[in-house]
Amino acid sequence: MLRLSYRALLSLHPKAVLAAIVVAVTALGTSAFGAMTLLDYLDTLDRAERDARQAAAVLEGHATAVLESGASAVTRVADRMEGGGLSTLAENALGEALATSGIGALSIVDASGKVVFGPTIGLGTEAMTTILHGEMPDDERGILLLPGHIDDGGAIVLTRRLTNRRGQTDGAVLLALPTSALSHVMRVFGDGHLRFAGLLRPDGLRLIGFGVPYLGPLPRLAPGDDAVESDWPVGGQASVLGMKRMDTLPVIAAVALSRNAVLAPWYSRLERGGAVVGLSVLALLGLSWLGWASQRREATARQALQDANSRLEQRVEERTADLRALNQKLVRALTEKERANQAKGRFLSAANHDLRQPFQALRLFHHILTERLKDPRDLSIAGKMGEALDSGEKLLHALLEVATLDAGVVRPNVADVPIASILNEVAADFRLAVEEKGLELRVRPSDAVVRTDMALLTRMLRELLRNAVTYTPSGGIVVGCRRRGQWLRIEVWDTGPGIPSEHLDAIFEDFVQLGNPERDRRHGLGLGLAKVRRKAELLGHAMEVRSRLGHGAVFTITVPLAASETKAEPSATPAAGPMEDAPERLILVVEDDPVQRSGMQLLLESWGNRVILAADGPAALEALRAAPRAPDVIVTDFRLPGSLTGAQIVTRAAEQLGRPIPGIILTGDTAPERIREAMDAGCRLLHKPFTPDLLRDALRAAGTERGATRQAAHQSAA
Repeated sequence: MLRLSYRALLSLHPKAVLAAIVVAVTALGTSAFGAMTLLDYLDTLDRAERDARQAAAVLEGHATAVLESGASAVTRVADRMEGGGLSTLAENALGEALATSGIGALSIVDASGKVVFGPTIGLGTEAMTTILHGEMPDDERGILLLPGHIDDGGAIVLTRRLTNRRGQTDGAVLLALPTSALSHVMRVFGDGHLRFAGLLRPDGLRLIGFGVPYLGPLPRLAPGDDAVESDWPVGGQASVLGMKRMDTLPVIAAVALSRNAVLAPWYSRLERGGAVVGLSVLALLGLSWLGWASQRREATARQALQDANSRLEQRVEERTADLRALNQKLVRALTEKERANQAKGRFLSAANHDLRQPFQALRLFHHILTERLKDPRDLSIAGKMGEALDSGEKLLHALLEVATLDAGVVRPNVADVPIASILNEVAADFRLAVEEKGLELRVRPSDAVVRTDMALLTRMLRELLRNAVTYTPSGGIVVGCRRRGQWLRIEVWDTGPGIPSEHLDAIFEDFVQLGNPERDRRHGLGLGLAKVRRKAELLGHAMEVRSRLGHGAVFTITVPLAASETKAEPSATPAAGPMEDAPERLILVVEDDPVQRSGMQLLLESWGNRVILAADGPAALEALRAAPRAPDVIVTDFRLPGSLTGAQIVTRAAEQLGRPIPGIILTGDTAPERIREAMDAGCRLLHKPFTPDLLRDALRAAGTERGATRQAAHQSAA
């Protein structure tokens, strides 16, 4: 059947074959372009929906950390006055109310709205009526959230109604949390123009945000659920809206991206792709016109040959005497035919070559689009489509790196890393730049092994060293390490002009550059220190800066030492071995959240340990007194109900038992103060969320320290 089809194709007129080839190639290229464009369109919207969903989740996580502490404070104060009303304020709740000053501004009003305790919180009359007499949320805590202001600044107001012994409304507890605690997060996701970011109640009332003040009634979401709307009207523009509702409060974190802004790159690619396809089609039509012209010349020559043959036959029949003349004409005709055949061969050869060119162009375009779909976050293809975009390439890469860090898409590869290899590599990269400026670079050797992501820490130190070289006109730069218990402080010193104290926090913000008001690109983009801060937060490393104006500055990164760094020297007796060799460990777990407490118990018991549970500091100290023996390790959350923190519990336990006990503190706070408190208490610090492997490593290190302590005690007794 294929042989018959091939013969049938050969029997067709050459013009028909050429026309079929042109139509097929054009249809194939147009179909491929249309399919790739449609897939690119769908992928662009899908990527925008994922970005909006992830941004809403990140915003919800930050908001939960801020609002949940406020909600807990309101609940504690209201619970102490529940049923007794305002008459029990001085007796039951005054101390708790005063303790909330570090969270926000707490105010208590009576049934008429008059303030009886705390500052005046700015709320409208209608809002106060809703608080005292309106319908409250039906969740278990009964907390209502409203926008307000305090001290001429915006605030999110958390309220809970108070009742007296007769069940009547006797007043309300109000806690104003300044919106400044969330403003820096909002600025990352919302610009008020093309992007909206905010916290809203389920009825659509905006509590805080950048952009339009009202999004309309939002879809109903269960606690902890998220959703994405791909065509939601925001300020008269269709937008991609990502939403995530908090688990414990009726608050929805929303991030909206304008569809016009999302699809702008796609429209640009569509225009350029359409231009390429149009030029390819025009090239095909031009080649087709040349082919048809050649076919017309070949047809004319063929017709002339046929006429010559007819005349020759007539002359042979009529006049034999004219045979020689006719033969000559026949030779000329045969020569013309041969020439025509040669011309036909050259045409087919040229057409075979030239027709491949636009087809190859279409295939190349298809390959580029295919590569684009395989790696949707790689926007460098758009930069390579024109030389005019080369000047913005560095800025594009820097912005992409900053965006990925804020999210959570970067997953650090944490391992035990010798710090000497990182310091030597970074110093080698800047030797030439330091010599060109006439500076002196000294690297203090260190044999420490740290627990970190080698690539991310190397990039962080490169940025700090590049910053030091840029802003140090004379003198030198020193890179060294200091051991502080279970931590290693990596320090970069310079002899530059120093940093004013009022700018020590601002230098870590995006696009902030001191001494470069003209924004000269040769001095960088102002994103280096901002990227260092984000990577430090991602790895859970503390980042500090100290400076004396006119004497230089020092940037410090605090990194945990590897477990092998904290192990004691092995002894000759088996009793001094690591705790893992013992049949089981007795571990005291202090955690106020019942779900996390239960999960920690199951995990530790699955590793062959015995677990004692406590919900707060007093309960933990009581459990120590009732325990059959002293625990081998204390695993505790940092923030707990009551006056004792996790670090204080470890210290109190050591005082109560008369000897130190290894401690592991769990916290979601990455501030340098938390690390210093853990170091002062002699504890290891794990930042939430952590993997079970990190907890196992910390327990292994704590077990080694416990074994070393016991060995020292035996030697002292001997």
